[in-house]
Amino acid sequence: MNVLNLISTHAETASQRYRVLVDNWRSVYKRVLLESDFGSTKQLKRVIDGAYASARSYLDEEYKEISKAFMEISLEARRAAISDLASSTAIDLTDRLSDHLIEAEDYLKREIAIQVERDIAFLRQSIRNTYLQVGLASKSQNISVKSALMRHQIGNVTELHFFFHDRRNQKWPSQKFIRSVWRHSLLNLYNEMVLMTFAEHGVDVVQVDHMNKSAASHGMKVSMSPNSVYPTYFEIRNDVFHPNSDAILKGVVNVYS
Repeated sequence: MNVLNLISTHAETASQRYRVLVDNWRSVYKRVLLESDFGSTKQLKRVIDGAYASARSYLDEEYKEISKAFMEISLEARRAAISDLASSTAIDLTDRLSDHLIEAEDYLKREIAIQVERDIAFLRQSIRNTYLQVGLASKSQNISVKSALMRHQIGNVTELHFFFHDRRNQKWPSQKFIRSVWRHSLLNLYNEMVLMTFAEHGVDVVQVDHMNKSAASHGMKVSMSPNSVYPTYFEIRNDVFHPNSDAILKGVVNVYS
């Protein structure tokens, strides 16, 4: 399996794990409507406490998966770079690379934890909105809460759709966001480990290796220094190495060809 397929596999399985978590919260929301203490503060507290408990269990396991995947991708990058360099340098990560790995892990962990908080807040607000709608219908129509709840269930979709808003205010399903942030984080990590390894060996120029050899970016030379005829990694990163990119960095034999 090539490294891009490996990165995509890690991202897809992470998305599936998050889907299990939000599916559990969807089931919780449906059960709320059937419980005898529907609408009570006690019920809301119990539900949200339970959501946080399941989130903590999920995050504990997810952080372990992040650590394993990030180490795997880091070593793949290190191995590939050293091979391109035809160097006898040990594949083990240097202290500087290890520190960078930890920072990259922490970024992804924070992104996922923030999304968990968003989704629990959405669960809470959805329950509160349902309480309000049913309560208003019960009072205004002079019917029991049970009757109002039955009418609510008939007239409203009870499936919750957890989502993420991007900077353009577009909605992504939460599990799709998790896949995207996982894949982008691993792709960035791989490229950054390649860059750092080449820099350690005094190499200033690398190149883009795209799965599609006809892609415009394939073979593009990339400099690590701003004062160069070639663009830097940071100048092309957003365009060439977006979350769904099929490109990575590798060594170049004839730097000035």
